[in-house]
Amino acid sequence: MSDVALIVDGTRHLGWKEVEIRRGLDQMADSFEVALTEKWAEDAEPRRLRTGQPVVVEIDGEPVITGYIDDVLPNYDARQHELVVSGRSKTADLIDSSGTAQPWETGQTVLQVARRVAEPFGIEVVAEVDVGAPLRAIEIEPGQTYGEALMQLASYRALLLVADAQGRLVITRPPRERLTTELALGENIRRARGRFSNRDRFGTVIVQGQGAADDSWFGTAASAPAGRAQDPGIKRHRPTLVVCDTSVDSASCRQKAEWEVRKRWGQSRGVTYTVAGWRHAEGLWRPGDLVPIRDPWLGLETEWLIAEVQLLLDGRGERSEIRVVPPSAYDLQAQPEPEQQESDVW
Repeated sequence: MSDVALIVDGTRHLGWKEVEIRRGLDQMADSFEVALTEKWAEDAEPRRLRTGQPVVVEIDGEPVITGYIDDVLPNYDARQHELVVSGRSKTADLIDSSGTAQPWETGQTVLQVARRVAEPFGIEVVAEVDVGAPLRAIEIEPGQTYGEALMQLASYRALLLVADAQGRLVITRPPRERLTTELALGENIRRARGRFSNRDRFGTVIVQGQGAADDSWFGTAASAPAGRAQDPGIKRHRPTLVVCDTSVDSASCRQKAEWEVRKRWGQSRGVTYTVAGWRHAEGLWRPGDLVPIRDPWLGLETEWLIAEVQLLLDGRGERSEIRVVPPSAYDLQAQPEPEQQESDVW
């Protein structure tokens, strides 16, 4: 059994009976919730945990989340007391906070922008991948949260923003690593549940955009660029239209239509596998890694991407719930940037 500790003001708080740690590619901050129920003891000291305190969550001495306590929920009577504590990575402040309009310099990379935004919060920003060319235009609306704004800017370079164990904001692109440990039915898989849906898939995806005309490119090509792609898995008549709100040409529309088909297929398929323990041969289960799967019940013998991991401890023991999806679910495409305005503010 792993030892989970909350380190607050230099004190290690141990003995948690229930643990839930959630990490995912679609969330900029990881989260935790721990709980215990104990009988009253006259000599027992209450745990001095308060909302807003900095906290490090460790598993067997290895940090997994660095952030702040959001909630402290004591519940007690004359015989016993219960305590639930939850919190998120330091990057949660970017998700929650927003600001007023201010001048903004153009010609900066996503990494440079993220570092400038995160600096007042005391959040370090690192890049695992090449962040691409500087942004032509940076427009962030007043009142828009910093997290939403950064994710929008990251989409222009096909990048994802996640938190790491030190509470840093990490700029990445899946896959992050390729694991050798298999998820194998009849071996380490204890339970599986899947979701396979055609609800968001369409036989024909049509993308239309608005081009920016000039002396050499005008007329229909500039005013109404369009592209389309077919999903061979959808046989009946089922079209959808995606409208781009930024300047694109017909080639970009076709590329985006093909990307929409791949992404919608990938997001419509997913399996959550439950395995014992929180570790594989190379470390803790982590979102963003490619994992081999051998599941004859679903006919899967392939590599899929880990999209989300929950590390759980309760009356049923210690286990991991690992949601895997086809890699095309995160087959990122750089989104078209808006045209630069005369003044860039946020």
